[in-house]
Amino acid sequence: MKQISSLDLHFLVKELKELEGSRADRIYSLGREEIYIQLHKSSVGKKIIRVLIGKSIFAAEAKSIDETPSGFCMFLRKHLEGKFFDSIEQLEPERILKLTFKSKEESKFLYLEFFGKGNLILCNQDGIILDSLIHHQFKDRNVAPKEKYLYPIMAYNFFDINEKKLSELLNNSKKDKLVTSLAVELGLGGIYSEEICMLLEIDKNIKPADFPQQKIKKFLAIIKKLIKSKVKAQIVYKDKQALDVTPIELGSHKNYEKKEFSSFSLALEHYFTNEVQLVKKESPYTKKINELMRIMGEQGTAIKEMQTKEEEIRKNGEAIYNNYGLIKEILIELNKAKGKYSWEEIKEKLKGHKIVKEVNAKERKIIVEFD
Repeated sequence: MKQISSLDLHFLVKELKELEGSRADRIYSLGREEIYIQLHKSSVGKKIIRVLIGKSIFAAEAKSIDETPSGFCMFLRKHLEGKFFDSIEQLEPERILKLTFKSKEESKFLYLEFFGKGNLILCNQDGIILDSLIHHQFKDRNVAPKEKYLYPIMAYNFFDINEKKLSELLNNSKKDKLVTSLAVELGLGGIYSEEICMLLEIDKNIKPADFPQQKIKKFLAIIKKLIKSKVKAQIVYKDKQALDVTPIELGSHKNYEKKEFSSFSLALEHYFTNEVQLVKKESPYTKKINELMRIMGEQGTAIKEMQTKEEEIRKNGEAIYNNYGLIKEILIELNKAKGKYSWEEIKEKLKGHKIVKEVNAKERKIIVEFD
């Protein structure tokens, strides 16, 4: 599961409706990737809604949070904590959920978008944006404070589509494959589009306009059956690796190993906690800061090395200055000796000298040491 589908959200909303009427006790964050809404309901106790920005949402048993909450988390705390989680609904057929929080004085709407990179948008009771996790400016809508919240609406809604609309979609499709048209233009997502093609016993790669008209009724019946399916949540494995997580049993997964769960939320929590590694992508700002920190670290190391070298040179300079007369005398005697003896002979004669500690005959150098 790279990103949750509209049909997945349909099943999740049914499960999360059990939490309606709870009080929002506390809101937590984990970086910019996750938000946890901790709820309390007298009949069921503490419950947690875990939101993976742009990926998924589900009821969770545990949380993994930052010690210091993000700025947006603090913003949500200010506006939502203490209010009652009144309702949750899907803006069908979009991958958007609307969570309503109420107090005696007011209502607040938290919209969760699960397309693109995802977003969280908090609005007042008039639908005006108070703030959002990510600010966007699109051709047909602005997601920014003080703007009216608008969302993209698909031309076709598979939850209530009829024969005429389905035929129209297929005949006017801009996609070259049936499976792509169903996934994108009808909004079913890849896995459910594959399932429908398999159940229709039709080549998923045919052009949408070539879809046989006599199968339209069966097509609609399959969609309705999928929507009304009984939850049988499972993680599907291929070669011991988690391949997908689904709320219902799919024929396309019949030959794979499966692990079943009593709810879709439990399956998703296990999947995202134990089966996949959530890669946290650095923002451009974090990446730049980390790069600057690396450069500063390298410069700090270079400065320390230069300071050490400077200290060593300073000490050597002071030793030369304090013993200038003696050094001059040694050089005069050495120059005289070079006229009579080879460097190897000089080295032998200077063995045990109090000041000349080493003679390098190859490089024609001497090393002196002073107390």
